[in-house]
This record gives sequence, structure tokens and C-alpha cells, in this order.
Amino acid sequence: MNLLRLLGRLGSQPLRRLLLAAGGSALSSTIVLAIINAAAQNIAKEKADFLDAVLALLFLASLAGFWFSQVWLVRRMASDLEEVVDGLRLRLLTHIRHADLLKLEKFGQTPLFESISQASQTISQNSQFLALALQSCLLTLAILVYIALSNALAFLLIGGLLALGTWGYMRLGRELQAQQQKLMQQEAVLFEGVSDLFDGFKEQRLNSARSAALGQSFAEASERTVAARNIVHMHSWQQFIFGEMAFNLMLGLVIFVAPAYAKGFSAQMAQVATAVLFMSAPVFGLMQSLAIMTAAEAAAGRMLELEPELAALAEEGSDQPGEPLPADFQQLQLDAISFSFPGRDGERGFSVGPFDLTLRRGEVVFVTGGNGSGKSTFIKLLTGLYRPTSGRLLLDGIPVGPDRLAAWRDNMATVFADFHLFSRLYGTPSPDRTEAARLMAWLEMDKVTALKDDRFDRRDLSAGQRKRLGLVAALLEEKPILILDEWAADQDPHFRHKFYREIVPALKARGLTLIAVTHDDHYFDVADRHLHMEEGRMSEMPVPPPPAGQGDMAA
Repeated sequence: MNLLRLLGRLGSQPLRRLLLAAGGSALSSTIVLAIINAAAQNIAKEKADFLDAVLALLFLASLAGFWFSQVWLVRRMASDLEEVVDGLRLRLLTHIRHADLLKLEKFGQTPLFESISQASQTISQNSQFLALALQSCLLTLAILVYIALSNALAFLLIGGLLALGTWGYMRLGRELQAQQQKLMQQEAVLFEGVSDLFDGFKEQRLNSARSAALGQSFAEASERTVAARNIVHMHSWQQFIFGEMAFNLMLGLVIFVAPAYAKGFSAQMAQVATAVLFMSAPVFGLMQSLAIMTAAEAAAGRMLELEPELAALAEEGSDQPGEPLPADFQQLQLDAISFSFPGRDGERGFSVGPFDLTLRRGEVVFVTGGNGSGKSTFIKLLTGLYRPTSGRLLLDGIPVGPDRLAAWRDNMATVFADFHLFSRLYGTPSPDRTEAARLMAWLEMDKVTALKDDRFDRRDLSAGQRKRLGLVAALLEEKPILILDEWAADQDPHFRHKFYREIVPALKARGLTLIAVTHDDHYFDVADRHLHMEEGRMSEMPVPPPPAGQGDMAA
């Protein structure tokens, strides 16, 4: 059972503790049953209507024991599950933080989000049902022991029917799970149609045939989903009705079968019948728990399976303390660096390089090339996000291996083309307020949003404005190397001109090494060097002279 495997990660003590609490709850309930039967027998035997104070006190004490053990069990189960899920979730996130980018890109984000977010939530919401299932199992066993002590034949009949009913119930449950899998597949097709409608809204409005076909496809998928859901409901009710029928058969055995084969059974009939009725609560509680725990059990399985898969994505050396690199370096070198993407179905994968390139500190380098030329791959190799197939990175002649990769990256601040604007300035918890205000005004964002503590109070902005905030965040990191990937592509003409004619020269004057992927050929004169990519190969192009009369507008 995956949930118990999950709890087992805390060691054996939590499981023993939970079993002890569930056992105490089951024992208290069984004692309540024994006291009720004993009191009923006393009343019938003595023909008296007086209160038996001893039995009444024992009854109240047993109820109190049941209450406290049950409350403690549910609370402890929820706490232990939250602790182990939180620990596993943190380990999964740690694996992701240290994952190799290329491996992570192949793995995909969907299983990660589902397992880390949705699966952990499912387990947390249903933890009490695991406690209920555990308590119900032990209570059912305790009542069976009580019945065995009362009448052996009744125990054999009820125990046999209970075992047969459990087998039938679990078999129906497997059929229900199979139908639920089919329903999930149909729902996935239905949601795909909804996604097509929203993502392709403009296209379907511009083509009536496409719109009609999309509507027809959605209607058919919806009809199949309804049919699959009806089948799931039918199997679910079949399972529940089967459980009720099996329980009622147990009562029938006590009333109609046992007296015919056991001498003197009539004397224990009321006692056994009461025990069977008392068993209804744990039996139906177990049925309910098993039905609800299906999702939690599957969620726990997904989280447990994901951990070794993520561990296999780890970047070499990422879990070891890194070696430092000189802070006051003069040049970066790419020595015969090349990289190849794995091919599919026997096809040859796309390759870039070899790159033999030296970048000097304080240079402004523009990188150009068409779509698919390898610019983004070059940037990922330069930043160490992709590990080269061959060649090596050097900083002032020092080879950068896995042990120095973190130090290499720590020299770089980036704003990628698909960058993410974080909700907080992680890694820059106490930014210089004066410098932050100056940058916000310089990038013309001070009237749009504000940096409060380490957060921007607005992020629902245009792509160009978000990239300006990304540049503010990158500059506040105060790294010696700034890498911008298509940063100016989303800026309006006014700010694009300001970026190339004012901001870039000012950053160069500060001593920053700026590497920018760009297509803005009107501003190539701003660069010290121009590198051009074509079909994975790099060549150095001449830098044009600045326009006549163009002065330095650096801030």
C-alpha cells in the first residue's frame, strides 16, 4: 500500500504509534459492545429495571477511550502524512533545482506539476480516511474475535461470508478502477477540445467550417465522456450495493442458518446479532474509505515513483560543494565547444559548434542569426546550462568542470527570451533602494510599478515592460556578465533606441560584459564585436561605424 510505504519513510515508530491508537480505538468499541450485551443479559436474567452503576461507568469509560484514541489517531495520521509529504515534496523540488536542463526539458513539466502540487494536495485532503480504514479493519477483527468467543459456528459463517464479500468487493473495485481510467482518457480528449477552443479562438472565428467541425468534435467527445461517467457511476453503485447485500446476508445467517445447526444458539442469537449490527459502522466506514482512498493511493504512488526518476536527472557535481573561480577575471574562453541534440528514429540530431571563442571583460558582443541557427543553444552552452558534447569552458585559463560550474554561472545575470519574472528578487533579499529607484526611473518603470522590499507590486504588464523589470532584477544582482536574449524585440521604437544608444553604452562604461542576441541591425555599431550564427556555425562579422554625428548618450 503506497500510503503505508509513504508513512514508512518516517521509520517504524509512527506506524507502531498509529497501530496502537487504532487498536485502542477498536478495543474501546468492542468493550462498549460487550458491556451493552452484558447489561442486556443482566436485565433479562434478573427481570430488573435498576441501573447497574459498574457497567454504566465502564460504558462511559470505554466511550471516553474510544473518543480520545480516535481523535488522536486522526490527528496523528494527518500530522505524520503531512510531515512525510512535505519532506518528499522538498526532496522532489531539490532534485528539480539540481537537474540537468536538457534532461529536464525531455522529462516535461506536466508530470512534475501533477505529482508535486496536485498529488500532495490529494494525499493531504484524504489522510483522515486512511486513519478510518485502519481503525475499521482492527475494529472488524476485534468484533469477529468477540463473535468467535460467543459462538464458533456463527464466527465461521460470518467470517467466511465476510471473506467472500471482501473478495467480491475488491474485484468490483478493480473493475471500477479500470472504468475510471477510461473516463480519465475521455476527459483528457474533452479538455483538449476546450483548450483548442480557447487557444485557437481567433482562428475558429475566422473559419466557419473549422468552427463547426470543432463544435462537432467537442459534442462527440462530450457524449463519450457522459457515457463513460455513467458507466463509472453504475460500477460505483454496484460495488456499494454489493457491500450492503453482503452485510445483510450476515444478519440472515445469524437469524436463519445458525439456529438450525448449532444447539442452544438461540441463547446467543441476540448477542451475536448485536455484534453483527455493531460491525456495520466499521464495515461501511471501510467501504467508504477504500472508495475515497483510491485517489490518495494513486497520488502517493506517483510521488514515490517520481523521486528516483528525478534523481536520475541530476546534473553531475550539483550536489557537491563547488570550487571557486577568480572574481577579478579578464576573459572567458570556449575551447572547441560543440553540442549535439540526440536524434530521433535514426535521424541525426541538430549540432552546433565547434566554438573557439574568447570573450574579454567589458566587451559588448552582439549575436545574430536566423531562427533555428543555434543562437539559443550557444547561449545555453555559454551559461553552462547545457553540457558540451566536446570541448571545455575556461576562465582566465582555468578549466571549468562540474566542480566549478556553479561559480562560472554565478558571474552571470540573464534575461532570456522566455524568461520568468519571479514574484520576489530571490537571491537579492536586500537590494540597494537608491540603486533600485534609479534603475526603475532609468528604464521608465517608476510610474508603472514599484519595488517594495524585494517584490514588484505589479507583474501583469506587457511583454516589453516585464522584460524591463527583468533587466532591473538582473542589474541588481551586480554580476560582471549580463546576457540578454532578444531583449529589445518587445520594446517600442522609443525605448529600443534608448536601450541601444543610452543604456548599452552606460552598462559598458560600468565595466559590464554584455552579450546580447539581437536582430536590430540599425544598432550593430553599438557593439564591440558581432558574432553571426548560421546552421550551428559561428563566424565573426565586421562592426559598422556609428552613424555620423552619433554621440555617447550614456547615463
